[in-house]
Amino acid sequence: MIAGVGDGNMTTPALDALTKAAKDGVVVVRSYPLPAGITLRNNEVNDDEKGFVPPASSIRQVARLLLQLALTKTSDPVRIQKMFYEY
Repeated sequence: MIAGVGDGNMTTPALDALTKAAKDGVVVVRSYPLPAGITLRNNEVNDDEKGFVPPASSIRQVARLLLQLALTKTSDPVRIQKMFYEY
């Protein structure tokens, strides 16, 4: 999980490293450290192309807990994204 700037954006080296990690099967959740708002899917970063999961919750601690729970069921980013939207 990365708490980037703006809408979960990050530096090019961080983006490259996380893209590789996602391709290697690591679930990458892209959020930001502000206390309000949400990280929009495919805004500033093409989440579909990169295989990233932006959380529906703006609170990164909640997103981290949901990710931990989701990983007990699956490591599929598409299913985890659905879980973030549902819960």
